[in-house]
Amino acid sequence: HEINRQLGKKRFEIVYDAAKYIAEGNRHTRARKLSDAVLGILKAKDVMKEITDKRNKDLVVAYGLIPLGRNRIKDLRQRYAFLNKFLKESKQFGAQRQASESRAVKLALDNLARTAGFGDSTRLTWSMEADLVKEAAEYLSPQVVDGVTAYISIGEDMPEIVLESKGKRLQSIPSRLKKDKYIERMREVHKQLKEQHVRGRSLLEKAMVESSWFTGEEISQLSENPVIWKLFSRLVLVKDGGVFGFPGDDGHSLVSAHGEVVEILGGDIVRIAHPHDFFMAGVWSEYQSALFDQPFKQVFRELYVPTEEEKEKSVSMRYSGNQIMPARAVGILKKRQWTVDYENGLQKVCFHGDVTAVMYALADWFSPSDIEAPTLEYVAFYDRRSSRIKGLPMCFRLCSQR
Repeated sequence: HEINRQLGKKRFEIVYDAAKYIAEGNRHTRARKLSDAVLGILKAKDVMKEITDKRNKDLVVAYGLIPLGRNRIKDLRQRYAFLNKFLKESKQFGAQRQASESRAVKLALDNLARTAGFGDSTRLTWSMEADLVKEAAEYLSPQVVDGVTAYISIGEDMPEIVLESKGKRLQSIPSRLKKDKYIERMREVHKQLKEQHVRGRSLLEKAMVESSWFTGEEISQLSENPVIWKLFSRLVLVKDGGVFGFPGDDGHSLVSAHGEVVEILGGDIVRIAHPHDFFMAGVWSEYQSALFDQPFKQVFRELYVPTEEEKEKSVSMRYSGNQIMPARAVGILKKRQWTVDYENGLQKVCFHGDVTAVMYALADWFSPSDIEAPTLEYVAFYDRRSSRIKGLPMCFRLCSQR
């Protein structure tokens, strides 16, 4: 949309036509499909039909980018259901095809979330899976099945199935109950709740790193989801204006480390506090004393700020000389959305700050090697749009994810 506005329709069409001359293989075809989807040239009904007939993965990804219709909620639910149906149908194929179609659906859900204004597919999933939470309520209360009391327990860790007989807890499901319809459905719900737990923890950490905001209304809705709330309630939030605290039981308040209560209204803006927020506000030790365990590192997370020497520089040499193992480094950093660049080594694009972080090391990232482990050279930050190098003080906060 941004490029289309800047170039205008005629110039954009020139770039659109030239795509096939500047891209390898079929990448220009893929780029055009995505472009057509974003601009509303592709129609959702036509794309659904072609996906059903040909199972085209590029169209699956583009499907989430097509603007929603007038009835946004109905259209959103229909697309979410269609993508999940496509994913379910992929189980009839081999492992390799299942993996590629699963990735296409994940990208499509991310795109659909952005199109609908959620920003992330997990937040979209939470909204769409509200029915699952209501259905799960039946299985959270103890029910007696053939003399065995069964229910799903949601603690601070993973949801688990609890089975009790004659006052004793069973280690596994009795063979006579494995085909019971109630137990089978409970196991399905349990699996979905576990997946939601994993997705939720990942999203909440990402929301902290990227300084994503939650409205008071969103927090209130999260309090109705027992799985997510068990994670969220153990995090420290910061309200617009610099007020820190834990979310109250009802999701309508913040409780500080000293027990002070501040109300959260529906339109208030709140985010998950980053260690940099604690550091700048001088309240880090207070919340470290108040907490022992969290879903991920928040109050006990490492924070690296520019030294006095680095404040005047644009490149950090503090890690220079540290040896790394390329394969392990790539594996860990890929999980954090870092990518391998042939020219710069490892890099991460921080879209929320328009910054590209680069970690440079003289290493062969693309093939195994028996030579001595390479060493890091430097860390630098560049403007995402102009590629000009940026100063360290601001960029360390924007890309401080460990």
